[in-house]
Amino acid sequence: MKRKNDPFEIDKMEKRAAEKKKEMARIEREEARRLLEAEKKDSNLEKYRIVLERLQINWIKWNVTCIALGFTAYKFYYARVEKGEEPLANVNGWHIGIFLITLGFLTLVFATWQHKENVTRLKSQFEGMQYSLSLRISYVIIMFSFLILLFVIFKG
Repeated sequence: MKRKNDPFEIDKMEKRAAEKKKEMARIEREEARRLLEAEKKDSNLEKYRIVLERLQINWIKWNVTCIALGFTAYKFYYARVEKGEEPLANVNGWHIGIFLITLGFLTLVFATWQHKENVTRLKSQFEGMQYSLSLRISYVIIMFSFLILLFVIFKG
């Protein structure tokens, strides 16, 4: 017959309760660590997205600079032609303008292509990712570059 207040039974029950508490605390720590790692991963992916956006914006700046320099060289050439003056050398402002605008156009096309691939790859890992605004801007600037290039080629 068992006694109600058997000290050995009470001691075993206390040990089991302590083990269960330790196990619950371990499970809670693992869950907290898993949540922290998930948040850290999302934070790193967001940082990577921002880096991609900044890089694409820099390519857009490069393109706009090439367009501005190319169009300036073209206008210089065109102003000399309107005055009836001879070109300064065999390679004139029209050639330099076409070269610079084409350079800017092609580099932005390739940079946009690479950016789109990187954004698509990143979106597969990061569901909460925002759309790429610099990608939309790139499309507009590419079309603008193409129109300016056509204008310089056919107007020259």
